[in-house]
Amino acid sequence: MSRDDADDPDAAGNRRRGSGGPLLRDLGEFGLIDLLRRRYGGRAHPGELSIGDDAAVVRVPRGRAVLSTDMLLEGTHFSLDYFLPAEVGWRALSANLSDLAAMGAAPLCYLAALAAPGRTPVATVDGIFCGMAAAAAPSGMRLVGGDTCRGDRLALSLTVVGAVERGRPLTRTGARPGDLLYVTGSPGWSHLGLRLLRGGRPAKATGWRGEAMRRHLRPEARWREGMIAARSGAVAAMIDLSDGLLPDLSHLLEREGLGAILPEEAFPFPPAFRKAASALGIDPLAAFLAGGEDYELALTVPPRRRRRFLGAMRRCKELPVTRVGRVVPEPGVWLSRDGRQEHLVGGFSHF
Repeated sequence: MSRDDADDPDAAGNRRRGSGGPLLRDLGEFGLIDLLRRRYGGRAHPGELSIGDDAAVVRVPRGRAVLSTDMLLEGTHFSLDYFLPAEVGWRALSANLSDLAAMGAAPLCYLAALAAPGRTPVATVDGIFCGMAAAAAPSGMRLVGGDTCRGDRLALSLTVVGAVERGRPLTRTGARPGDLLYVTGSPGWSHLGLRLLRGGRPAKATGWRGEAMRRHLRPEARWREGMIAARSGAVAAMIDLSDGLLPDLSHLLEREGLGAILPEEAFPFPPAFRKAASALGIDPLAAFLAGGEDYELALTVPPRRRRRFLGAMRRCKELPVTRVGRVVPEPGVWLSRDGRQEHLVGGFSHF
């Protein structure tokens, strides 16, 4: 143990987590950048500049560029007590890729800025970037640049770039009274996974535990589904579910002064979801409506375009698309159950 480590209990803690080997302060900024460039930078296409210059230069299709950025902070968005470094990277990239999915954009590339204490093991940073690369691979996204600096705790900021080649990108605006509301997948699983992990990460997780952990640690951005929905021409508005169905649906409707009615019997609650919620002491309805961090999509579809929409979404064979309600002209979101309507309020707030 070095003299610095003897004065730094966190460094010993990092080593106990299986992150032995050199630390960032041993490698240095330029050594880290060179390591990440060689392992994850990829090869520039003809006419492009990738990692190594003052800025990246990429070729984009004719159409419109779509950009988004997001930040993850250790202790706020993730904890290395139950996240593996690769899972941090996977989740970070997926959260940003989900923003492109919500616009119906084709993913192109991403930039990653990292802040970390000097005592951070190089293996931890390498694992984070490895996770990002794994999450990016199915869409063909490439790491083209970023930044590094020393910080008091791990912080990761990503910028993603996509493109819409035909027509306009889908936005949160465009819903109209009478539109049908759909969601992909089964929102709420990520919240169940978080509750499970906060009680300690299971050594072996199968059944509902395995599904809950996977959905929180390695969420899948619905970029294929977003592109298919946009290209169908049948979707009026779309948003990704990062804060939860209720708050994100409110974002989608409030600009137009609209509301929605959601029949409870329409909600997709698989048996495993109900079993997990019961075991964890969570109301499945609350998890579904306001759990957050699922990165599913919520879409509005005019009734006359319903068949076209459903026909297009059949290409996503393994992912269900469920109608969960309809848009109404009166502001507010209402839950319909047992012949009564209950006004829904609240949801996740960053502050």
